[in-house]
Amino acid sequence: MNRFFYCISIPCSNGLFCLSLSFNKPFKSIIMKLSRLLIPGCLLVAAIVYFSCNKSDTPDKPPYQAEYVTASIQGKIVDENELPVSDATVKAGSLSVTTNASGLFNISNVSVDKHAGMVTVEKEGYFKGIKTIVVTPNKNNSVSIQLIKKIAAGNFNGNSGGTVTVPSGGNIVFPSSGIVQEGSTTAYTGTVSVSAFFINPEASNFQEITPGTLRGINSANQETGLQSFGMMAVELNGANGEKLQLASGKTASLTFPIPAGLQSQAPATIPLWSLDEKTGLWKEEGTATRQGNNYVGSVSHFSYWNCDAPFAVVDFTATIKNQQGVALGGVKVVISATGTTDTLSSISGFGYTSPEGVVSGKIPANRNLVMKVYDQCGNLIHTQNAGPLTGTADLGVITVTSATSMVTFSGTVVNCNAAAVTNGYVTIDLEGIYYRGNLVNGVFSIPVTRCSNSATSAIVTPYDLGGTQSGTATTVVISGTTVNTGQLVACGNSLTQYINYNINGTSFTYSEVDSLFAYRAAQSDFTYFGATRPNNNDRFTDFIFRGEPAPGTGTMTFLYVDDGGPVYRNNGTITVNVTEYNNVQDGFIAGNFTGTVKDTLTQAVFPINCTFRVKKYK
Repeated sequence: MNRFFYCISIPCSNGLFCLSLSFNKPFKSIIMKLSRLLIPGCLLVAAIVYFSCNKSDTPDKPPYQAEYVTASIQGKIVDENELPVSDATVKAGSLSVTTNASGLFNISNVSVDKHAGMVTVEKEGYFKGIKTIVVTPNKNNSVSIQLIKKIAAGNFNGNSGGTVTVPSGGNIVFPSSGIVQEGSTTAYTGTVSVSAFFINPEASNFQEITPGTLRGINSANQETGLQSFGMMAVELNGANGEKLQLASGKTASLTFPIPAGLQSQAPATIPLWSLDEKTGLWKEEGTATRQGNNYVGSVSHFSYWNCDAPFAVVDFTATIKNQQGVALGGVKVVISATGTTDTLSSISGFGYTSPEGVVSGKIPANRNLVMKVYDQCGNLIHTQNAGPLTGTADLGVITVTSATSMVTFSGTVVNCNAAAVTNGYVTIDLEGIYYRGNLVNGVFSIPVTRCSNSATSAIVTPYDLGGTQSGTATTVVISGTTVNTGQLVACGNSLTQYINYNINGTSFTYSEVDSLFAYRAAQSDFTYFGATRPNNNDRFTDFIFRGEPAPGTGTMTFLYVDDGGPVYRNNGTITVNVTEYNNVQDGFIAGNFTGTVKDTLTQAVFPINCTFRVKKYK
């Protein structure tokens, strides 16, 4: 399902437009932070638009609570020139995948927050890409992320501090003796390199590059919509590339230039928000003060920062179908204020429909809105009013007239035992657009849109979720309106991640629904892997073994198990048998070990055996 990304600039008379490693829980926290650098075909943009000029539009709400559901997420990653980004690591929940040559990805059956499903992208040379979407459970949800290229803003000495000018606008004033290596308390005294980028709300691609979604959790722990008057991305690195942060108790001063079109509406003070990379929502943290045509505020850490005015929102959904009743996936839906042009990103928002033709998200309450629908070829095919809305609204099926050609893919899929796949799907990569269709007793029929009638080809890949297998991608030629792929075999490529172990007869299992991670320390011979239970970071297991990054044997140097019962540590030497070691990012590590562990409370010793297969974070 697709969501909206909104921003605005409506004048209002009241100005309210509106690893220093620790081998215990701290170690686990550091590694889990690394494993969850969550870095939204059909595309999905989660967004909000603000048209309110009245504080009363933000009523009291109950505290925000996450609601975890299982869903699938697909989408496309592009760079600053809107070109596909390949080999980027995309993560949602506990799962991660790598984009293909077309920048496309798919993550299946992952546990995420229904109201704030966070997708994160990491790629060398770019700031972390983050989109947060409203998720439809047990369905395909689509997202699109345009990455922001890291721009060197300058450097300063960690001892003396200094001021760095942000090339795209604004500046940062750093304190003396105020920088530490991330995860450490020791002052960093060397040269600090600063990468920074000012995100202008009036930029034509503001909706595409805005991190997270324009929703936040205020100081009362209530969800609210946000109108941005300026954002900034900041990252600090040491001389050897190590990540740096502000020291505890230290602050830096950020200056945000107020865009020209927003200066007449900008209030004297405005809430300051940071993007919470645990929730995917902005978190209110202090206030920025207007100084001339700038906002200036103090921050205690670095991530994404945002100057925003809050407003009330309602939930919205609609299903787009053509005149033949076929759901249209991947079509663009734009929502604008009445009487405005939807080409101005500052006063409109957009999203793309899911493969089921569904588009939804958060939109402003009590405002007159206009919805416009564009087909995948960029043609305007429908216009209608979409407001005002006072509460959750389902506009039902919206029928549009589309002149684009359609092609229907059909076929069957069997598993490794030659039986029909009952829990699976196929993906179709056609003309730079990514489609996905579920299987019904091994059969699929997927209608998709084309912008050309010329002969071309598509790539079809089958998946068997029940058997945790995928098949070989098959190229099929398209020369008409139907394509029969024949029988596809979803077998040969394992989708499984797991850690299974038994202590004194009691079995423990971590699977892909848990937060599994693996990590190879740079310039060392240590490999770390482990997992946490969903929504319960106090139940986890961590392992470290020493050895070559290849199949063979290694020596367990650290074992820690805390899964709701006794806490166990390693006892004596444990040999790890490594059966698979793909030494690349997102490659798998697999193996097994046996030995003994000690109950840290009673000091009793028990036998342990374990098998594991986990994808490496890097």
